[in-house]
Amino acid sequence: SGVINNFIWVSISLVGGVLVSLICLRQMDLKALIAYSSVAHMGIVLAGLMTLTMWGISGSYTLMIAHGLCSSGLFCLANISYERMGSRSLLINKGLLNFMPSLSLWWFLLCSSNMAAPPTLNLLGEVCLLNSIVSWSWVTMITLSLLSFFSAAYTLYLYAYSQHGKLLSG
Repeated sequence: SGVINNFIWVSISLVGGVLVSLICLRQMDLKALIAYSSVAHMGIVLAGLMTLTMWGISGSYTLMIAHGLCSSGLFCLANISYERMGSRSLLINKGLLNFMPSLSLWWFLLCSSNMAAPPTLNLLGEVCLLNSIVSWSWVTMITLSLLSFFSAAYTLYLYAYSQHGKLLSG
């Protein structure tokens, strides 16, 4: 009975993470995209916790700390962009690389961290979680692959749309 309940929770959290990642790809609001990305990351955290293994628990703990640091930095950058540009829309906040070049490095570092690029703490947490979830049930590999792919996709979408393009004037 306990294993079935855990399988239900793991399935709901991973499928929910994939669906929220797809929602992230349609977002035009900077803060909403960052908030939805937090929800998607917490899906994999919940799945790791439900495996009830040491890898899952330590990976969940690590990813929660890493994502808390990363998301707060992204929210800070989104707020700075909002204060300068007067809008949170990605349609207006284009070309920030030309407008605020010093912040572009921070956008790059935090977006890289958000998609678990090496050598970030997010990567350590996600590797631990992938290890625990796949060793718990290999069937989860499909949703984990989709979740990882879409997570990288919406983070690249966030960075590319905000930093590149023509700055809106007028």
